[in-house]
Amino acid sequence: MKKIHLVILAPMIFGLWSLTNCGGSTSISNLGPDQLFKNGMEAFEKGKYLRAIESFQTVIYNFPGESNIDSAQYYLALSYLENGEEGLAAVEFNRLALNYPSSEFFPKSMFYKAISYFKGTPKHYGLDQSELEIAIKQLEDFIIDFPESENLDEARKFLQKANDRMAHKYYETGIVYFRIGAYTGAKKYFQLVIDDYTNSEFASLALYNKAEIEFKIRKYSEAKRLYENFLILFDSHEYTLKVEKQIIEASYYDALAEYEKGEFESAKTKFENYKTKFPLGKNIKEVNKHLDIISQKSVIQSQVTDAES
Repeated sequence: MKKIHLVILAPMIFGLWSLTNCGGSTSISNLGPDQLFKNGMEAFEKGKYLRAIESFQTVIYNFPGESNIDSAQYYLALSYLENGEEGLAAVEFNRLALNYPSSEFFPKSMFYKAISYFKGTPKHYGLDQSELEIAIKQLEDFIIDFPESENLDEARKFLQKANDRMAHKYYETGIVYFRIGAYTGAKKYFQLVIDDYTNSEFASLALYNKAEIEFKIRKYSEAKRLYENFLILFDSHEYTLKVEKQIIEASYYDALAEYEKGEFESAKTKFENYKTKFPLGKNIKEVNKHLDIISQKSVIQSQVTDAES
């Protein structure tokens, strides 16, 4: 969104342009507020937003005490938005909210102000999304403050789109860290997506990749826990079969890690759990081999204990 710099405006002088009516050419500065507003609405409905802006601005600056001034302010802002001038639209919607808080257009102005920020943000997740964060906050506030609004469903849809874009940004940042082996940074961004953007399409991918990191750094127990959480939360995901295989692998290496540390009782329990849950697992022969070794060690230890006693 283009940054808007506000200045104090002197009363605007109109009359440089003219509007053509059925009675001939009439200077806009000679029209009354009702006719100006009518002309603005006609132009707005025809998609002639610059002409609509001119009429609504004239009402606002030349007739500030008119009863329809809030209507002119609302449609001025909406004309800017429809004309693709999101920065100016946000300013004008905000002006209505500040100057006419009791207006019937106040709720819609709050909604469209958020939409102005949303539409004015670069669509590519890799570009600056700071104003999208503003849009998210304003949409969340709108949903809470105006639960009966006719724009409620639309607000939720825009909020979901905004959250998906932010989630995409943080997810891709996590992927960059993952690829260069900066696992702490990667986990931080993946967890951010999981916690703050749970309903986005990237939450499942973030959880999967966080589990993959734990597997890579040989924290097999934690990797297994995350893989299992993935299946609980995303049971119909395209990664389901891949995750199920990873759970089997993590279970084996978790038991093996205990074995290699000399924690034979813990290793025995985990190997036995592996046999029970995955009797056809590809490492079943190795599991049986390690269980036999543990059993032999147990027998030897028992004999040594008996001899010492």
